[in-house]
Amino acid sequence: MTTSDGSVLGRTTIVDRGSPAECWNLVFLGDGYTSTQLAQYATDVNNAASVLLNTPPFNGRRAVINVFRVDVSSTDSGADDPVACGGSGAVRRTYFDATFCTNGIQRLLTVDAATALAVAGAQVPEFDAVLVIVNSTVYGGSGGAVGVFSLAGNATEIAIHELGHTAFGLADEYMYYRGCGSGETDRDHHPPVEPVEPNVTIASTRAGLKWRDLILSSTPVPTMSNPDCAQCDSRPSPVPTGTVGAFEGAHYAHCGAYRPEYGCKLLTLGTPFCAVCQRRIRQVLPTTVPHVRELRVAQAVKLVRGAGLVPKLVGPQQHGSWVWQQSPKAGAIVASGSTVTMRLRSGPIP
Repeated sequence: MTTSDGSVLGRTTIVDRGSPAECWNLVFLGDGYTSTQLAQYATDVNNAASVLLNTPPFNGRRAVINVFRVDVSSTDSGADDPVACGGSGAVRRTYFDATFCTNGIQRLLTVDAATALAVAGAQVPEFDAVLVIVNSTVYGGSGGAVGVFSLAGNATEIAIHELGHTAFGLADEYMYYRGCGSGETDRDHHPPVEPVEPNVTIASTRAGLKWRDLILSSTPVPTMSNPDCAQCDSRPSPVPTGTVGAFEGAHYAHCGAYRPEYGCKLLTLGTPFCAVCQRRIRQVLPTTVPHVRELRVAQAVKLVRGAGLVPKLVGPQQHGSWVWQQSPKAGAIVASGSTVTMRLRSGPIP
């Protein structure tokens, strides 16, 4: 139940893409793994990291993501599972004090975040995000200062969902808090306060939407409205999958809050991140500068913008102009939104 119930054994680099000072660094910690279960923990981390790095948009930024595993043993296996939420009543002595039933919600699995951050900081001072794997097959997870997930059947999907909260400031797009069939009566209408997260809003007009630049002029806004605010809206989408619009039911409310797409990983596990969430993730992750020397201007600008960077052209912008010099150099790891200066020449490319 405290740090006396286990020990920190050290770190292992799982994926090494470069200097931690330049890359985005993800740290995995484990809770509820005994000393004899650490080999399984290593396998669990490898599985989670592999799925994450093959999930859009992370797969497009794989070259800038380092992954570290910190081995932490616990006295007992598993996590606390209070009977108050229908759990087994198990009480486990673990290093990070993992427990289900936080705030009376069975699926809300949390750990001692301060301890987790302290361990991550001591082992990987340059860490950007921390995920804690809890050695339990009971479904659960949470976001916050650290992401937490269990080993339920869709464990890696839980991990990526929670990372959306912890590392990228994304909101849950659920239209409920306890569950659509829970009988809750305090989630019919969202408070009239605009959420700070980029993927939910109380705005219902095109001009007021945070993601209006991603909405086609032919898409109606609101795109889908809940006809009965006393319950979740379970009707199918009126538009094709991937359409960006304003879908009512989000941020734990049946009505009065909108999400960008009908489906998203922040709403349903196993679903891709919506376009708004993907954009936010790319904005936070660093990126690599593409090679644009000796390319025509149009192609060079397209590559730079595609990498999430801002092109700056210096020199004659004429028909046939090409990039003579670029700064930063190709392959450099930089923050998304950084400027790439391209000095131009005209005439034939040598």
